[in-house]
Amino acid sequence: MQSIGPSGSPVPSGSSHLLRTINERAALYHLLENDTLTRVELRKLTGLAKPTASQVMLRLLESGLAITLGRTTAKQVGPRAEVYSVNADYAYAAAVTLREPDGVTVAIGDLKSQERASSTRRIDFTKVSPDLAVPDMLRRTAEDAGIGLERIAAVHIAVPGAYDAETDTIGFADLPGIPDVRMRAAVEAAVECPVAIHNDVNAAAVAERRNPAVSGGHVMLWLGREGIGAGIDLKQGLVVGLRGAAGELGHVPAFPDRTTPDDPTYQDWIGAPAVIAIGREHGITGPDAPAVLAEAVKQGAEAVLDAYASRVAGALRMLTHLFDPPKLVLGGEIARAGGEVLVAHIRTHTGEFGDRVLPSAVYGDAVAIGVLDLAYADLKDRVLDAAL
Repeated sequence: MQSIGPSGSPVPSGSSHLLRTINERAALYHLLENDTLTRVELRKLTGLAKPTASQVMLRLLESGLAITLGRTTAKQVGPRAEVYSVNADYAYAAAVTLREPDGVTVAIGDLKSQERASSTRRIDFTKVSPDLAVPDMLRRTAEDAGIGLERIAAVHIAVPGAYDAETDTIGFADLPGIPDVRMRAAVEAAVECPVAIHNDVNAAAVAERRNPAVSGGHVMLWLGREGIGAGIDLKQGLVVGLRGAAGELGHVPAFPDRTTPDDPTYQDWIGAPAVIAIGREHGITGPDAPAVLAEAVKQGAEAVLDAYASRVAGALRMLTHLFDPPKLVLGGEIARAGGEVLVAHIRTHTGEFGDRVLPSAVYGDAVAIGVLDLAYADLKDRVLDAAL
Protein backbone atom coordinates (compact mmCIF):
# COMPACT_ATOMS: atom_id res chain seq x y z
CA MET A 1 0.00 0.00 0.00
CA GLN A 2 1.00 3.64 -0.23
CA SER A 3 3.25 4.44 2.72
CA ILE A 4 2.14 7.33 4.90
CA GLY A 5 4.33 6.58 7.88
CA PRO A 6 7.26 8.71 9.08
CA SER A 7 10.54 8.41 7.21
CA GLY A 8 13.35 6.36 8.66
CA SER A 9 15.86 9.20 8.82
CA PRO A 10 15.73 11.42 11.92
CA VAL A 11 15.51 15.17 11.39
CA PRO A 12 18.18 17.18 13.25
CA SER A 13 16.71 19.37 15.98
CA GLY A 14 16.53 23.02 14.91
CA SER A 15 17.28 22.27 11.27
CA SER A 16 15.62 24.12 8.42
CA HIS A 17 14.15 20.79 7.34
CA LEU A 18 12.45 20.39 10.74
CA LEU A 19 11.01 23.89 10.55
CA ARG A 20 9.65 23.21 7.07
CA THR A 21 7.99 19.97 8.16
CA ILE A 22 6.46 21.64 11.22
CA ASN A 23 5.02 24.37 8.99
CA GLU A 24 3.71 21.81 6.52
CA ARG A 25 2.09 19.82 9.31
CA ALA A 26 0.40 22.93 10.68
CA ALA A 27 -0.92 23.85 7.23
CA LEU A 28 -2.08 20.28 6.59
CA TYR A 29 -3.89 20.19 9.94
CA HIS A 30 -5.93 23.26 9.04
CA LEU A 31 -6.70 21.89 5.57
CA LEU A 32 -8.01 18.72 7.23
CA GLU A 33 -10.13 20.73 9.68
CA ASN A 34 -11.61 23.06 7.03
CA ASP A 35 -13.37 22.23 3.80
CA THR A 36 -11.50 24.89 1.80
CA LEU A 37 -8.95 27.61 2.52
CA THR A 38 -7.34 30.45 0.62
CA ARG A 39 -3.70 31.35 1.20
CA VAL A 40 -4.75 34.42 3.21
CA GLU A 41 -7.00 32.29 5.44
CA LEU A 42 -4.21 29.77 5.89
CA ARG A 43 -1.79 32.51 6.93
CA LYS A 44 -4.26 33.79 9.54
CA LEU A 45 -4.67 30.31 11.00
CA THR A 46 -0.98 29.37 11.03
CA GLY A 47 0.73 32.73 11.51
CA LEU A 48 3.06 31.97 8.61
CA ALA A 49 4.62 34.78 6.60
CA LYS A 50 3.38 35.23 3.04
CA PRO A 51 6.48 33.72 1.33
CA THR A 52 6.54 30.81 3.78
CA ALA A 53 2.84 30.08 3.28
CA SER A 54 3.38 30.02 -0.49
CA GLN A 55 6.28 27.59 -0.18
CA VAL A 56 4.34 25.35 2.20
CA MET A 57 1.34 25.18 -0.13
CA LEU A 58 3.59 24.45 -3.10
CA ARG A 59 5.13 21.47 -1.29
CA LEU A 60 1.71 20.16 -0.19
CA LEU A 61 0.46 20.43 -3.77
CA GLU A 62 3.53 18.67 -5.15
CA SER A 63 3.18 15.85 -2.60
CA GLY A 64 -0.44 15.25 -3.61
CA LEU A 65 -1.79 16.03 -0.13
CA ALA A 66 -3.49 19.22 -1.32
CA ILE A 67 -5.27 20.29 -4.49
CA THR A 68 -6.41 23.58 -6.01
CA LEU A 69 -10.17 23.84 -6.48
CA GLY A 70 -10.14 27.10 -8.45
CA ARG A 71 -10.35 30.74 -7.41
CA THR A 72 -12.67 32.78 -5.22
CA THR A 73 -15.75 34.14 -6.96
CA ALA A 74 -16.47 37.17 -4.76
CA LYS A 75 -15.93 40.60 -6.31
CA GLN A 76 -12.69 42.09 -5.06
CA VAL A 77 -9.87 44.39 -6.04
CA GLY A 78 -6.98 42.59 -7.72
CA PRO A 79 -6.69 38.94 -8.75
CA ARG A 80 -8.98 36.39 -7.19
CA ALA A 81 -7.40 34.09 -4.60
CA GLU A 82 -6.74 30.42 -5.22
CA VAL A 83 -8.86 28.03 -3.14
CA TYR A 84 -7.13 24.99 -1.65
CA SER A 85 -8.44 21.76 -0.18
CA VAL A 86 -6.95 18.56 1.15
CA ASN A 87 -6.81 15.86 -1.52
CA ALA A 88 -9.66 13.58 -0.46
CA ASP A 89 -8.32 10.72 -2.59
CA TYR A 90 -4.83 10.75 -1.10
CA ALA A 91 -5.75 7.94 1.32
CA TYR A 92 -8.81 6.13 2.61
CA ALA A 93 -10.08 4.63 5.86
CA ALA A 94 -12.25 1.52 6.07
CA ALA A 95 -14.68 0.48 8.80
CA VAL A 96 -16.06 -3.03 9.24
CA THR A 97 -18.91 -4.09 11.51
CA LEU A 98 -19.45 -7.74 12.42
CA ARG A 99 -22.90 -8.62 13.73
CA GLU A 100 -24.37 -11.66 15.39
CA PRO A 101 -25.21 -14.05 13.93
CA ASP A 102 -24.18 -13.50 10.29
CA GLY A 103 -23.86 -9.85 9.28
CA VAL A 104 -20.92 -7.91 7.84
CA THR A 105 -21.02 -4.21 6.92
CA VAL A 106 -18.13 -2.37 5.25
CA ALA A 107 -17.80 1.39 4.72
CA ILE A 108 -14.90 3.24 3.10
CA GLY A 109 -14.30 6.95 3.58
CA ASP A 110 -11.84 9.44 2.12
CA LEU A 111 -9.46 11.90 3.74
CA LYS A 112 -12.23 14.53 3.95
CA SER A 113 -14.36 12.19 6.07
CA GLN A 114 -16.81 11.54 3.27
CA GLU A 115 -18.19 8.02 2.89
CA ARG A 116 -17.37 6.81 -0.62
CA ALA A 117 -18.60 3.22 -0.60
CA SER A 118 -20.50 0.79 1.60
CA SER A 119 -21.91 -2.72 1.45
CA THR A 120 -23.72 -5.16 3.72
CA ARG A 121 -23.94 -8.92 3.37
CA ARG A 122 -25.14 -11.92 5.32
CA ILE A 123 -22.44 -14.57 5.54
CA ASP A 124 -22.69 -18.12 6.84
CA PHE A 125 -19.72 -18.16 9.21
CA THR A 126 -19.97 -21.94 9.53
CA LYS A 127 -18.79 -22.08 5.91
CA VAL A 128 -16.63 -18.94 5.63
CA SER A 129 -14.34 -17.97 8.49
CA PRO A 130 -14.75 -14.34 9.66
CA ASP A 131 -11.05 -13.63 9.10
CA LEU A 132 -11.49 -14.59 5.44
CA ALA A 133 -14.88 -12.92 5.00
CA VAL A 134 -13.71 -9.48 6.16
CA PRO A 135 -10.80 -9.05 3.70
CA ASP A 136 -13.01 -10.36 0.90
CA MET A 137 -15.72 -7.81 1.72
CA LEU A 138 -13.14 -5.02 1.89
CA ARG A 139 -11.75 -5.99 -1.49
CA ARG A 140 -15.17 -6.22 -3.15
CA THR A 141 -16.38 -2.91 -1.69
CA ALA A 142 -13.23 -1.07 -2.75
CA GLU A 143 -13.31 -2.54 -6.26
CA ASP A 144 -16.99 -1.65 -6.75
CA ALA A 145 -16.16 1.97 -5.87
CA GLY A 146 -13.07 2.10 -8.06
CA ILE A 147 -10.79 2.50 -5.04
CA GLY A 148 -7.46 0.71 -5.09
CA LEU A 149 -7.06 -1.48 -2.02
CA GLU A 150 -3.51 -0.17 -1.70
CA ARG A 151 -4.87 3.31 -0.96
CA ILE A 152 -6.63 2.17 2.22
CA ALA A 153 -4.33 3.32 5.01
CA ALA A 154 -6.33 2.27 8.10
CA VAL A 155 -8.95 -0.38 8.84
CA HIS A 156 -11.07 -0.44 12.00
CA ILE A 157 -13.34 -3.36 12.90
CA ALA A 158 -16.20 -3.48 15.42
CA VAL A 159 -16.93 -6.94 16.84
CA PRO A 160 -19.74 -8.17 19.14
CA GLY A 161 -17.36 -9.25 21.87
CA ALA A 162 -14.17 -8.47 23.77
CA TYR A 163 -11.01 -8.03 21.71
CA ASP A 164 -7.72 -8.93 23.41
CA ALA A 165 -5.05 -6.97 21.54
CA GLU A 166 -2.22 -8.90 23.21
CA THR A 167 -3.31 -12.30 21.89
CA ASP A 168 -5.30 -11.04 18.86
CA THR A 169 -8.34 -13.03 19.98
CA ILE A 170 -12.05 -12.23 20.33
CA GLY A 171 -14.06 -13.52 23.29
CA PHE A 172 -17.70 -13.31 24.43
CA ALA A 173 -18.86 -13.35 20.79
CA ASP A 174 -21.60 -15.61 19.49
CA LEU A 175 -20.14 -16.05 16.01
CA PRO A 176 -19.13 -19.48 14.66
CA GLY A 177 -15.38 -19.97 14.64
CA ILE A 178 -14.57 -16.55 16.08
CA PRO A 179 -12.53 -17.82 19.09
CA ASP A 180 -10.07 -19.49 16.72
CA VAL A 181 -9.32 -16.58 14.39
CA ARG A 182 -6.55 -14.00 14.59
CA MET A 183 -8.51 -11.20 12.97
CA ARG A 184 -5.99 -8.37 13.10
CA ALA A 185 -3.13 -10.46 11.70
CA ALA A 186 -5.31 -11.90 8.93
CA VAL A 187 -6.72 -8.57 7.77
CA GLU A 188 -3.37 -6.77 7.99
CA ALA A 189 -1.81 -9.47 5.83
CA ALA A 190 -4.60 -9.21 3.28
CA VAL A 191 -4.85 -5.41 2.93
CA GLU A 192 -1.29 -4.50 4.02
CA CYS A 193 -2.22 -1.65 6.36
CA PRO A 194 -2.71 -1.18 10.12
CA VAL A 195 -5.86 -2.72 11.61
CA ALA A 196 -7.57 -1.85 14.91
CA ILE A 197 -10.39 -3.87 16.50
CA HIS A 198 -13.03 -2.55 18.90
CA ASN A 199 -15.97 -3.85 20.89
CA ASP A 200 -19.18 -2.88 19.09
CA VAL A 201 -20.74 -1.10 22.09
CA ASN A 202 -17.55 0.94 22.52
CA ALA A 203 -17.88 1.96 18.87
CA ALA A 204 -21.49 3.03 19.49
CA ALA A 205 -20.32 5.03 22.51
CA VAL A 206 -17.84 6.86 20.25
CA ALA A 207 -20.68 7.76 17.87
CA GLU A 208 -22.44 9.48 20.80
CA ARG A 209 -19.55 11.97 20.97
CA ARG A 210 -21.36 13.84 18.21
CA ASN A 211 -23.87 14.90 20.86
CA PRO A 212 -22.64 18.06 22.71
CA ALA A 213 -24.64 16.99 25.77
CA VAL A 214 -22.12 14.19 26.49
CA SER A 215 -18.96 16.22 25.92
CA GLY A 216 -17.96 15.71 29.56
CA GLY A 217 -18.02 11.93 29.18
CA HIS A 218 -20.69 9.24 29.43
CA VAL A 219 -21.45 5.59 29.99
CA MET A 220 -23.70 3.94 27.42
CA LEU A 221 -25.99 1.08 28.36
CA TRP A 222 -26.59 -0.81 25.13
CA LEU A 223 -29.92 -2.64 24.99
CA GLY A 224 -29.56 -4.46 21.68
CA ARG A 225 -31.66 -6.95 19.79
CA GLU A 226 -28.91 -9.58 20.13
CA GLY A 227 -27.25 -8.57 23.39
CA ILE A 228 -26.48 -5.91 25.97
CA GLY A 229 -23.31 -4.21 27.16
CA ALA A 230 -21.79 -1.02 28.49
CA GLY A 231 -19.55 1.46 26.69
CA ILE A 232 -17.44 3.56 29.05
CA ASP A 233 -16.25 6.79 27.43
CA LEU A 234 -14.95 9.23 30.03
CA LYS A 235 -12.72 12.28 29.62
CA GLN A 236 -9.65 10.06 29.44
CA GLY A 237 -11.19 8.15 26.52
CA LEU A 238 -12.63 4.68 26.17
CA VAL A 239 -12.15 2.26 29.06
CA VAL A 240 -11.53 -1.16 27.50
CA GLY A 241 -9.76 -3.08 30.26
CA LEU A 242 -6.74 -5.38 30.30
CA ARG A 243 -8.22 -7.91 27.87
CA GLY A 244 -10.80 -5.71 26.18
CA ALA A 245 -13.64 -7.08 28.30
CA ALA A 246 -14.63 -3.91 30.17
CA GLY A 247 -18.38 -3.37 29.78
CA GLU A 248 -19.34 -7.01 29.10
CA LEU A 249 -22.33 -6.53 31.36
CA GLY A 250 -24.42 -9.23 29.70
CA HIS A 251 -22.28 -11.94 31.32
CA VAL A 252 -22.49 -10.48 34.84
CA PRO A 253 -24.86 -12.17 37.34
CA ALA A 254 -27.92 -10.02 37.96
CA PHE A 255 -27.97 -10.90 41.66
CA PRO A 256 -24.98 -11.01 44.03
CA ASP A 257 -26.14 -14.26 45.68
CA ARG A 258 -26.01 -16.23 42.43
CA THR A 259 -25.36 -19.88 43.28
CA THR A 260 -26.04 -21.86 40.09
CA PRO A 261 -25.21 -21.39 36.39
CA ASP A 262 -28.94 -21.10 35.67
CA ASP A 263 -29.37 -17.94 37.78
CA PRO A 264 -29.96 -14.90 35.54
CA THR A 265 -27.26 -12.72 34.07
CA TYR A 266 -27.95 -9.13 33.05
CA GLN A 267 -28.60 -10.40 29.52
CA ASP A 268 -31.44 -12.51 30.96
CA TRP A 269 -32.60 -9.70 33.26
CA ILE A 270 -32.71 -6.67 30.91
CA GLY A 271 -31.89 -8.09 27.48
CA ALA A 272 -34.24 -9.33 24.76
CA PRO A 273 -35.43 -12.40 26.73
CA ALA A 274 -36.61 -10.15 29.56
CA VAL A 275 -38.56 -7.82 27.26
CA ILE A 276 -40.30 -10.71 25.55
CA ALA A 277 -41.14 -12.39 28.87
CA ILE A 278 -42.49 -9.22 30.50
CA GLY A 279 -44.54 -8.44 27.41
CA ARG A 280 -46.01 -11.95 27.31
CA GLU A 281 -47.06 -11.67 30.97
CA HIS A 282 -49.21 -8.70 29.99
CA GLY A 283 -50.50 -10.00 26.67
CA ILE A 284 -48.12 -8.07 24.38
CA THR A 285 -46.17 -10.06 21.80
CA GLY A 286 -44.09 -9.38 18.72
CA PRO A 287 -41.49 -10.92 16.40
CA ASP A 288 -38.62 -9.66 18.56
CA ALA A 289 -37.88 -7.60 21.67
CA PRO A 290 -37.83 -4.15 20.00
CA ALA A 291 -41.20 -4.90 18.41
CA VAL A 292 -42.66 -5.93 21.80
CA LEU A 293 -41.46 -2.74 23.46
CA ALA A 294 -42.67 -0.58 20.57
CA GLU A 295 -46.10 -2.18 20.87
CA ALA A 296 -46.10 -1.54 24.63
CA VAL A 297 -45.42 2.14 23.97
CA LYS A 298 -48.11 2.24 21.29
CA GLN A 299 -50.71 0.68 23.59
CA GLY A 300 -49.64 2.70 26.62
CA ALA A 301 -48.96 -0.52 28.51
CA GLU A 302 -47.71 1.09 31.70
CA ALA A 303 -47.25 -2.20 33.53
CA VAL A 304 -44.84 -3.50 30.86
CA LEU A 305 -42.89 -0.27 30.62
CA ASP A 306 -42.68 0.16 34.39
CA ALA A 307 -41.57 -3.43 35.03
CA TYR A 308 -38.83 -3.24 32.42
CA ALA A 309 -37.78 0.29 33.39
CA SER A 310 -37.24 -0.73 37.02
CA ARG A 311 -34.81 -3.43 35.91
CA VAL A 312 -32.88 -1.11 33.58
CA ALA A 313 -32.71 1.49 36.34
CA GLY A 314 -31.02 -1.09 38.56
CA ALA A 315 -28.30 -1.64 35.95
CA LEU A 316 -27.85 2.12 35.54
CA ARG A 317 -27.56 2.53 39.30
CA MET A 318 -24.75 -0.01 39.36
CA LEU A 319 -22.92 1.73 36.48
CA THR A 320 -23.35 5.09 38.20
CA HIS A 321 -21.78 3.85 41.42
CA LEU A 322 -18.92 2.21 39.53
CA PHE A 323 -18.03 5.09 37.17
CA ASP A 324 -19.95 8.18 38.32
CA PRO A 325 -20.34 9.41 34.72
CA PRO A 326 -21.71 12.87 33.87
CA LYS A 327 -24.27 11.23 31.56
CA LEU A 328 -25.88 7.83 31.09
CA VAL A 329 -26.95 7.10 27.50
CA LEU A 330 -29.43 4.40 26.48
CA GLY A 331 -28.59 2.88 23.10
CA GLY A 332 -29.50 -0.14 21.02
CA GLU A 333 -32.59 -1.33 19.19
CA ILE A 334 -34.62 -2.02 22.35
CA ALA A 335 -33.87 1.41 23.80
CA ARG A 336 -34.71 3.07 20.49
CA ALA A 337 -38.04 1.21 20.36
CA GLY A 338 -38.91 2.52 23.83
CA GLY A 339 -37.77 6.06 23.00
CA GLU A 340 -38.52 8.99 25.27
CA VAL A 341 -41.41 7.10 26.88
CA LEU A 342 -39.06 4.40 28.19
CA VAL A 343 -36.53 7.03 29.30
CA ALA A 344 -39.23 8.82 31.29
CA HIS A 345 -40.18 5.58 33.07
CA ILE A 346 -36.54 4.81 33.83
CA ARG A 347 -35.98 8.27 35.29
CA THR A 348 -38.74 7.66 37.83
CA HIS A 349 -36.75 4.70 39.16
CA THR A 350 -33.28 6.27 39.16
CA GLY A 351 -33.81 8.82 41.91
CA GLU A 352 -31.13 11.44 42.34
CA PHE A 353 -29.29 10.66 39.09
CA GLY A 354 -32.35 10.51 36.84
CA ASP A 355 -31.42 13.78 35.14
CA ARG A 356 -28.23 12.13 33.85
CA VAL A 357 -30.17 9.57 31.78
CA LEU A 358 -30.44 10.41 28.07
CA PRO A 359 -31.70 8.61 24.98
CA SER A 360 -29.21 8.05 22.20
CA ALA A 361 -28.75 11.07 19.94
CA VAL A 362 -27.41 8.98 17.05
CA TYR A 363 -29.78 8.24 14.19
CA GLY A 364 -28.97 5.20 12.12
CA ASP A 365 -26.49 2.43 12.79
CA ALA A 366 -24.58 3.72 15.83
CA VAL A 367 -21.97 0.94 15.76
CA ALA A 368 -21.14 1.47 12.07
CA ILE A 369 -21.07 5.25 12.54
CA GLY A 370 -18.79 5.00 15.57
CA VAL A 371 -16.27 2.62 14.03
CA LEU A 372 -16.09 4.81 10.91
CA ASP A 373 -15.47 7.84 13.14
CA LEU A 374 -12.60 5.93 14.76
CA ALA A 375 -11.21 5.01 11.35
CA TYR A 376 -11.41 8.63 10.11
CA ALA A 377 -9.61 9.92 13.20
CA ASP A 378 -6.88 7.31 12.83
CA LEU A 379 -6.39 8.11 9.13
CA LYS A 380 -6.00 11.84 9.82
CA ASP A 381 -3.55 11.17 12.66
CA ARG A 382 -1.45 8.94 10.42
CA VAL A 383 -1.34 11.50 7.63
CA LEU A 384 -0.38 14.25 10.08
CA ASP A 385 2.27 12.06 11.74
CA ALA A 386 3.76 11.33 8.33
CA ALA A 387 4.39 15.06 7.93
CA LEU A 388 6.91 14.81 10.76
